[in-house]
Amino acid sequence: MKILIYGKKGDAQTVAFKNFLRMAEIPFEYKSVVDDKEVEKHTRELYDGALRFPTLFVDDEVYLRPTSDTFNKVMKELKLRG
Repeated sequence: MKILIYGKKGDAQTVAFKNFLRMAEIPFEYKSVVDDKEVEKHTRELYDGALRFPTLFVDDEVYLRPTSDTFNKVMKELKLRG
């Protein structure tokens, strides 16, 4: 399983998702929509030109601006959260 988060440093949702994954010792990759121009470009493609975040990728699934409830549901479905 591959988990990737596009986000922005200091964004509450981005920080919360990263903290959960770190505390649960779940491997993930983080890419900044501010520091990485390719990530910014891809994000704008996903959001019809807007720069929005976070974006969660789990294998082939893409979750655009997932809420905490959506994130928790995904983690539960993956058996990563009880």
